[in-house]
Amino acid sequence: MFRAVIAFLLLLAWPATAAPPPQGFKWWQGPAAKELGLTSDQSAKIEEIFQAALPRLKTASEDADRLQKELSRLISADKTTEMHVVRQLGQVQAARNELDRQRTLMLFRMYRELSPDQRKAVARWEHERRGGRRGEPPQRPPQIKK
Repeated sequence: MFRAVIAFLLLLAWPATAAPPPQGFKWWQGPAAKELGLTSDQSAKIEEIFQAALPRLKTASEDADRLQKELSRLISADKTTEMHVVRQLGQVQAARNELDRQRTLMLFRMYRELSPDQRKAVARWEHERRGGRRGEPPQRPPQIKK
């Protein structure tokens, strides 16, 4: 359930493109906040978390984009060796990992501001977003057999 909540918050707080979200899209201040029953104190704390994380997210996103462009350039260059591509790919993956880490930490901090009932509501939203029906309990993911 925790992963589902984080995934949902991730979708709400950050678009898949890894670019910083537009300032107008803040689920903790819009209709979703009312539906969740967020207090003004919760909204303020979540906004504070977002504003504190934004510079790190922007820097990490810019780094990942810059390194990805360089990887694309290397791949299309005639004299690039596989070793160059592998080295650059490692840098791109590290930058993406850092972006993902910063985003996940931000979302975790936001999640901690929600009450247990609000967390359940977010889990229901995530279930519905994944194609579940209202009133139908979320199914547990299958266990991985070792």
